[in-house]
Amino acid sequence: MGRQNRSRKRRDEMNKIKKARYDAKELIRLKKTLGLLDADGNEIMKDIADVVEIKTSKEIKRDAKTREQQELIYEHQESLEKGQKVKVTNEKTGVEHVFNSKTLKDQYGNYPAWFKKKKTAKRLRKKQHSQTKNFKQAWTTVNVPL
Repeated sequence: MGRQNRSRKRRDEMNKIKKARYDAKELIRLKKTLGLLDADGNEIMKDIADVVEIKTSKEIKRDAKTREQQELIYEHQESLEKGQKVKVTNEKTGVEHVFNSKTLKDQYGNYPAWFKKKKTAKRLRKKQHSQTKNFKQAWTTVNVPL
C-alpha cells in the first residue's frame, strides 16, 4: 500500500507558509547586522550597493586566474634573476666558498652550514611546484578514449 498524498500536501503547504514568514524575519535580522536598519526597524540606507560590492562568479574566477598568473610570472622572473656572488672562507679548513645570494648554494652545489635541512627541502618543493604548475600531461584522462 502506498502513502496518502493528502497529508504530505498539507505538510508542504504549511512548510511554504512557515518559510515565507521565516524568510521575512531573517531578512530583517540580516539588515540589522549590516547596519541598514536601526533598533526601531526604520531603514537607514535604501541602496545595498552603497554597502556591498556585488560580483558574479565569473568575475571572481577571472580575478583568481589573473592572481595565479601574476604569481607564476613573479616566480618565473625570480628564477631568471641572478644573485650576487659572496665569497666566504671556512675558518677550520681555509677553503674559500663562493655563495650565490639568491640560491644560497656555493660553487660545489652545497648549502651553508647554518642552513636548515627542512628549509632546504621546502625551497626545493616550492621550486619544483613552480616549475610544474603550468605543465600538463598529453595523456591525461580527458584525452584517453573509453
